[in-house]
Amino acid sequence: MESLIKQIIGYQLPKIIAMESQRKDWRYQLLDLKDKALFDRLSLMKRQELLQWLQWNDRNGIYTDYDCIRKGIPLFTKMQALATVYHQIMRDHENWDGYMGKEYIRGNIL
Repeated sequence: MESLIKQIIGYQLPKIIAMESQRKDWRYQLLDLKDKALFDRLSLMKRQELLQWLQWNDRNGIYTDYDCIRKGIPLFTKMQALATVYHQIMRDHENWDGYMGKEYIRGNIL
């Protein structure tokens, strides 16, 4: 019986630790916000932080200045990066109406 308990703990403990580290990670914390709370938090972030979140969320995307220059596309402005992060988070919320404040952004982002 003791061996079984140790096996269960050995199997579950890494998952529990991973979940705890996710809760403390600012990138995961953004995923828990929505609507005005999300917009307010994103508005306080720097452009580079928004781009870091986008790179973390979509490793295949073209969000770094280097990649944009290399591909010959315009660099993200802070507002474009903010709207993209907002869209990527809010699109997973079932009741999202497509608006970021007063601006309709669903379908207008990359």
